[in-house]
Amino acid sequence: MLVRMATPNPDLLDSIVIGGGPAGLQAALTLARVHRSVALVDEGPGRNATASHMQNVVTRDGTPPAEFRAIARDEVAAYATVRLVDGRVVTAAAQPDGVTVELADGQRLEARSLVLATGVADLPLPLPELQRHWGGQVAHCPFCHGHELGARVIVLGGEPMREHPVRMMVGVAQHLTWLTDGVPQERDVAAALERLGVVVDERRATGVVERDGALVGIALEDGTQLACDGVLAGGAWVQASPLPASLGCAMLPDGAIEIDEVGATSVARVFAAGDAAHRATAGPGHSVIASAAAGQMAALGVVRQLIG
Repeated sequence: MLVRMATPNPDLLDSIVIGGGPAGLQAALTLARVHRSVALVDEGPGRNATASHMQNVVTRDGTPPAEFRAIARDEVAAYATVRLVDGRVVTAAAQPDGVTVELADGQRLEARSLVLATGVADLPLPLPELQRHWGGQVAHCPFCHGHELGARVIVLGGEPMREHPVRMMVGVAQHLTWLTDGVPQERDVAAALERLGVVVDERRATGVVERDGALVGIALEDGTQLACDGVLAGGAWVQASPLPASLGCAMLPDGAIEIDEVGATSVARVFAAGDAAHRATAGPGHSVIASAAAGQMAALGVVRQLIG
């Protein structure tokens, strides 16, 4: 099919999307649907690459992340106005009349807008040995992986934010323990959770118990072991890329890029979407579905700017 380009200058891309996760892929697809020229730059492998499957994604529940990305890349690449670029962006600059990015291999791309879908990086887990099971028996999101963690689940960590996943897992896990890792909890909070059937254990975790390569428990400071089928831990993150800071994007207190309802950042011609960004009036929504939706809205913001 002959495709009519929407851009008035075929030598200048309408947009460069950095990041090939759900947000970046959806942004590129949405731009392609209205024949906008876009380069999708992806260095891989993605935040959820170690997960054996992703859940809570309608029509893709249980799909391996790599398979999801491969299907999405094939769909996006089918549009004539899309160029897939595998590589790492090392610098990005925004001027009043356009944006420029340079890749590690020396490529230079210019466009009228930029979408940062660069994602976040998870901080190390409380116990280093847990990393071997990250994305399988160890996860941080009850919605994405809680159902698969098994009958005996430990929520590890004593920060106040841990109370929320504990409450979410009530009724999901048959035996639920909040192992606060040495952090004492308020008596009324612990009592309320215990009435729900949660065991609140304030002992400190010292290691992981494994059998035949599987996680079977957490070792405690007193030498005993707490048996489990799965662990909820982690959740702390930082920006995966230095680009938002180098561009001068305004950041929120939690470290996310501040955006408006269509993904616009504080820097003209620069938009952001996915785990790395959210509005000041809303918290982060770290999920495949939320990231894809944000990518679609950022593409809408780009198109509004281009036709404005």
